[in-house]
Amino acid sequence: METDLTNKTVRQYIDAVSDQYYPMTGPVIALMAAHAAALAEACMQLSLDHQVDKLDWQDVTGRIGQMAHFKDTLVEWSNQDIASGRIDDALAAVNGYRLALCDYSTEIAKLSTQAARLIQDFRPLTYRQVAGDLDIAVSLLTGTARAALQLLADNLTVEIGSDSVQKYRVVIADLTSQLAQLTAAQPT
Repeated sequence: METDLTNKTVRQYIDAVSDQYYPMTGPVIALMAAHAAALAEACMQLSLDHQVDKLDWQDVTGRIGQMAHFKDTLVEWSNQDIASGRIDDALAAVNGYRLALCDYSTEIAKLSTQAARLIQDFRPLTYRQVAGDLDIAVSLLTGTARAALQLLADNLTVEIGSDSVQKYRVVIADLTSQLAQLTAAQPT
């Protein structure tokens, strides 16, 4: 099986996802978040390009670098989940495997939330022409964070031990609270 789906074309990737014998929910969420981070990175770069005389170049390039890091990390997480193999009854019964799926979902939710927060903090510096696009990136990233939390909650329905369930419920509550503080501009 191909373990690096992100090296495929978009069409090949979509076909590969639909042709699997197991759900690729995690990789799909991670790659959607990477796309949103790429959009944000472009908007941040355009903001700098069009306001280079107004903005602190070092500060803005540092923020762009952070967003690029989120994007690259999310792409790698997408491939990591694919490389972890097929979800079948034998693997699902293994406690360590279920915990790894929970950790995976948690990480995607955290990365998406952090990227959305970075965008929100960047808003005052945004070039007017890309402000709407940047807000769309916030919406996409908060959506992927919520989807990753839903995947985490779904994985908690399988017995993994009460201590682990409690740990992840705290993560869900914390990230849900953080997400509530992140907002994209509403359509008018």
